[in-house]
Amino acid sequence: MLSSVALRGKHLLKEPIVWLLMTLFFCLSFYSYLPEWFIRGALTVSIILKGLLMFFIPLLILSGTALAFSSLKGNGFLFIIMLIGMILISNFISLMVSSLVGCCIIPHITASGQSGDVSTAVRAIEPYFYFHLPQPLPTTWALAVGIASGLAGTFCNLSKWMNIVLILRKLTMWFLVKVFIRFLPLFLTGFILKLLLEGQMSVFLNSNGAACVVMIAFILLDLTAWWVGAHELSRISFMTLLKNIFPAVATAASTMSSMAALPFSVEAASKNTKDPTLSNAVMPVTINFHMVGCTIIIPILAVLVLNGFGQSLPTTWTFMHFGILFILNKFAGAGIPGGSVMVSLPILENVFGFNAEMLALMTTFYMLLDPIATATNVAANNFFVLYIQKVWSKISR
Repeated sequence: MLSSVALRGKHLLKEPIVWLLMTLFFCLSFYSYLPEWFIRGALTVSIILKGLLMFFIPLLILSGTALAFSSLKGNGFLFIIMLIGMILISNFISLMVSSLVGCCIIPHITASGQSGDVSTAVRAIEPYFYFHLPQPLPTTWALAVGIASGLAGTFCNLSKWMNIVLILRKLTMWFLVKVFIRFLPLFLTGFILKLLLEGQMSVFLNSNGAACVVMIAFILLDLTAWWVGAHELSRISFMTLLKNIFPAVATAASTMSSMAALPFSVEAASKNTKDPTLSNAVMPVTINFHMVGCTIIIPILAVLVLNGFGQSLPTTWTFMHFGILFILNKFAGAGIPGGSVMVSLPILENVFGFNAEMLALMTTFYMLLDPIATATNVAANNFFVLYIQKVWSKISR
């Protein structure tokens, strides 16, 4: 008994969410007692890790999208095109609606601009030095090259190029999984300490409780719409739908991994559609690319951060620009805790003008909400398969 408890405890300590909570506890408890040399050193380490992350993200986007789109070839090409099209449309609509909710509601229930007021700072904290690596390719170009080469690879032989892409993918995943995720507490510590000492973190936390309630309420409302739609399409009772998907959703929430929930998702989809072949074809694709939770949480968090730092909210066209890049970036599919927000950091920086502290705050709060995001992704995907079944039945007649 004791050994099994020890093993569970040891496994729990490997979870990124536990590291994040421990990091937040340390920073919130001791930031006012730490010497300035320590805080400046921590901030310097954070900036170095941020520079490395921004260097590897374009390579991740290029390799991920190229490999994803090159896998479209085969006898089911028309089905895959339909599936990808439905995923893109669903992600974009979800993102734009959540952006509208964020821009229309958040400014009215939060204290605008207080956390960005430098006059509230106890003292300004600067790193010992700044570190920046030139990006191997602008993010937009990395996305374009990845999609173009992936689609070209479905029609012609690009084996040499795809081998290079595969190497890039392995290299970037090695950095993210073996290096960055393990040093995530160090990446966040310096920025969080800076935000705390400059008075920005405390105001942000105090002023956004109501906004977080609104965001979770919107997630539940969105899932209810998916649930009702799935019921109308399948005529399966509401409770049966919930009963079938519950194991997948519970696994996703507890592990923060859609992949861990995949066997349960396939089983649930098979029960709901009565079509195991369709379920096995759809669920592994949607689990990587169709992420309703992320398309709700990330835009609303972006509005929260912009509003908290006293920045003007983006226009509709700016949000559309962000949305297009964001949904295409989903095909990079990092497949790691917080991967969705990590591949979005360059877009947040380039489109919305996020600085390093804003990116760190965004990453921190997204990681805290990752269990909710993952559970939402899995639940929506289990409903989404019924929509796909309906559309495909009309196309394939």
